[in-house]
Amino acid sequence: MTWTTRFAKFSFGLRQKIDTLASRNPSMNMRISKNPFSVTASAEPDRLADIYRAAAQIICEKGFDATSMNDIAEAVGLTKAGLYHHISGKKDLLFRIMDFGLDSLEELVIAPARVIEDAEQRLRTIIDNHVHLITSRSTPQGNNPVTIVLDEVAGLTPVQRRRINERKRVYVDLIRDTLEELKSEGKLTDVDVTAAAFSVLGMILWLSRWYNPKGRLTPEQASQEVIKTAMGGVLRQQRAKSMPD
Repeated sequence: MTWTTRFAKFSFGLRQKIDTLASRNPSMNMRISKNPFSVTASAEPDRLADIYRAAAQIICEKGFDATSMNDIAEAVGLTKAGLYHHISGKKDLLFRIMDFGLDSLEELVIAPARVIEDAEQRLRTIIDNHVHLITSRSTPQGNNPVTIVLDEVAGLTPVQRRRINERKRVYVDLIRDTLEELKSEGKLTDVDVTAAAFSVLGMILWLSRWYNPKGRLTPEQASQEVIKTAMGGVLRQQRAKSMPD
């Protein structure tokens, strides 16, 4: 049994034990039933979240094409028929994992950023919130499977791929529009705004592949390092110098 399967079984088993305790104590259920990927979810999406996380772990290890529904069912302690009660197939599961990750991005990064009027503070908040979103869900092995699986768009149907790409584009446009505002205010260095937007995003997303919660950097330290590097690279020197250490 691989570490992925062991980790997924442990996570799913723990969730089941918590669900049992919560069913006996309604007040406890109110405290713990929220989906860790969504601050507004109910208890039912919690079970789906376990399936999504386990499936993402296995896909990261084996690749989408080599991952079977039996692998996922075994990891979460379900029969194959039980797994099909929640999802209709492997492509559907991949799409749901991606939609699941993008829901979190919308809720915890995009929505809070949209209400910030100051472009510089908005960019800082985007980076900080997205870094914390990734680091808070990194596995002990040092990766964030749901974020990594977002690259597996080739496994989707054309309709699903278009939907996911549209949702990704919303986020890229938010970063690019923020950089455009900084440029109009004379705060941006002489960089191509589109290239800068993808560079900032790439720097954040790569955390999902290298950040290890057991490593030297805390989530807050990782966030500050990315903020200093990213904003120091796109803001004019006087602005970069004014950023807190």
